[in-house]
Amino acid sequence: MEVHLEDAAFLWAQWEHALWAPDYVLAEVAQGEERRLLAHLDALVLGGRAVAERFLLPALQGEELSAISAAGLALLGGEDVDWRETVFEWLAEGAEELISGIRRAVELSPREDISPGLARLLPGLPPNEQAGVLAALRFRQSDAGEALRKLKLGDDISLRTEAVRCARFASRAIAEEWVRIGLGDSEPRVRDAALETGLVLGSRQAWTRCRQLLEEGGEVPRVALLALAMGGEGKDLEALAKALGDPSLRDEVLWALGFSGKLEAAEMAFQSLQEVGDRLAAESFAAITGLPLGPPFIDEEELDEEDFDEELLDAEAESEEEEEAAPAVDSSVQELLPGPEVLPGKVQIVRVERWWQEARKHFEPTGRYLRGQPLSVELVRAALEGESMRRRPVLAWELAIRSQGACQIESRTWTHLQRSQAQAAAGLRSDALTRSFDRLLSR
Repeated sequence: MEVHLEDAAFLWAQWEHALWAPDYVLAEVAQGEERRLLAHLDALVLGGRAVAERFLLPALQGEELSAISAAGLALLGGEDVDWRETVFEWLAEGAEELISGIRRAVELSPREDISPGLARLLPGLPPNEQAGVLAALRFRQSDAGEALRKLKLGDDISLRTEAVRCARFASRAIAEEWVRIGLGDSEPRVRDAALETGLVLGSRQAWTRCRQLLEEGGEVPRVALLALAMGGEGKDLEALAKALGDPSLRDEVLWALGFSGKLEAAEMAFQSLQEVGDRLAAESFAAITGLPLGPPFIDEEELDEEDFDEELLDAEAESEEEEEAAPAVDSSVQELLPGPEVLPGKVQIVRVERWWQEARKHFEPTGRYLRGQPLSVELVRAALEGESMRRRPVLAWELAIRSQGACQIESRTWTHLQRSQAQAAAGLRSDALTRSFDRLLSR
């Protein structure tokens, strides 16, 4: 049983990484780390009270976050003893740096009584811990409208951020009020949360704010760049083309362009590829056009065993230095939409140019494309299975926007739940995927 807990902790960390990794797809996560992780968790649950008291409860007092999460989830699944209130006590009174590990277990528990329990727990907590509970409720896609009505906001940025994010699952009136509050907030993280939520709700005010942020220049948030690439019209792509020339924005703009689906965006990525020759430009170009991301267009970088071991040691040392130097990050205010990260590889630009000369004639300026195919609901659903885990959260967010919140996929939950949530996309009309946000957003 001790080995089951150790392996569960290791696989938990691996699984968390795989959920947003550029080199995994959904089936690989489901059949790999996740399947093995769930098997170890099942073994810990079957161990009953004796295992809980000897291994799981002490693990909650440990320092390894993945072990805390694994132990917490196994406790919540207990069949001979109900440990829910014990886990909630740790969530409310545990050491601040360990609460995120327990909260992750609470988020992922299948128990139906978790969300009501969290709502009851919320009023008695300090603001930063209230933010964590709201994050868990949002993750579980629970209606926290009653809690939001009674919430008292102060200076805590994480609380304001999570209140706005959580509002997307509340009633329309409550949600719209929180979006209005968030868009008027001076803190960028709160404003960005309002953009995320507002666009899902169909807010034209949020859409207008995305345009304003790009026009104003400076540091443009990822959420605005993605929205303009996915739902913008000609003038928006022209503004993105201008932003692409800003070295501080280039990578973020390129990443966003890969979700545009427009021929004009593909041309912009292609030009950037010709100028710089990097894998990121090739990835965004390929996401629209279907360029094969392998030989002869991409030379994969292969390391021999000695080089691999040396690189791994360097990476571990660098990671340890960063952890020591960096302040703790509150997971409740982290980005919900991942940024640019691609696999290594050298692009053979001349070969890509020859390929594009022939392939370009198959694309219409007015269409939207994904991997070279006209965009449709069926294609997007297939992409949720076949695209890299790194790209899936953005695809899921666009589905939430274009379905006006009817299809909301939580990209950091169990894969079988993600697949279940994705079924709501079946009711979406394919023409909703090609409308600009000017035509789509009505409120």
